[in-house]
Amino acid sequence: MSLILLHLATTLSYALLSFLIWQQLRTGERLSRRLVWLTPWLNTLTLLPICLHFVLTYHYSLGTDGLHLGLGNFTSLIIATNCLIYVAHNFYDGKNSLPAILLPFGALASLLPLLDGTSAVVPNSDLPMFKAHLILSIVAYGLLSVSLIHALLMSYLEKNLHRHKISPLIDNLPPLLKLENLLFTIALLGFAVLTAALLSGFFVSFAIQSTIIPLSHKTIFSIASWSLFASLLIGRKFLGWRGRIARKILVIGFILLLLAYLGSRFVSEIILRNPQY
Repeated sequence: MSLILLHLATTLSYALLSFLIWQQLRTGERLSRRLVWLTPWLNTLTLLPICLHFVLTYHYSLGTDGLHLGLGNFTSLIIATNCLIYVAHNFYDGKNSLPAILLPFGALASLLPLLDGTSAVVPNSDLPMFKAHLILSIVAYGLLSVSLIHALLMSYLEKNLHRHKISPLIDNLPPLLKLENLLFTIALLGFAVLTAALLSGFFVSFAIQSTIIPLSHKTIFSIASWSLFASLLIGRKFLGWRGRIARKILVIGFILLLLAYLGSRFVSEIILRNPQY
């Protein structure tokens, strides 16, 4: 019963704050004057559903028999990480458009662990190195998924600016140049964590399977994704890559990363009904 109440509190707090932020963006100063006492607290209040969201994923992930990480809970955890990054940036930027985009998805994502049912324990999750590898992988997915959302957001913003379509949401977004700088900052952080995750994965593979680089589709897609992100950041630094070309490379790299983990999880859990890491 308490778990159901926690789900309800998380989803409803996400929905309520999303509604308040969207209303503020839509009506502008009129709503700000009406809720002048609440406006300075909106940024801080957005941390409430995110903290509840992390409590939920913690509950579903850590069981008495080991680590559980089903497809629904893993996706939910990634979106919670995305929400946290956007809200953290909002403290610096002061505009609510970025949280307004993602908080509604947080409300839906907080329900995803319910779809997992009784997920299998992740094999070898009792090994400290393996736990570290999982944490690094989750953080890398979270950061790089934020960069993907940024790339799609910039494409949407660029298209609407060319068509002279301005909405309250677009009007309250940071300029394109700032969005692009933020995009590559997040991509660089995600790439650094992804590199650490891959290196730790090699050590884990050697400890469990006595081979540093196992020949599997997961390894191939992960290394291919890492190579694309490396090429993107090198091209940005030395060749000045930016705009649509850079965003396309980022999207392809993220798709390969999704195929490396979520694709294998979907096949094993949904199609084959054989949950495994």
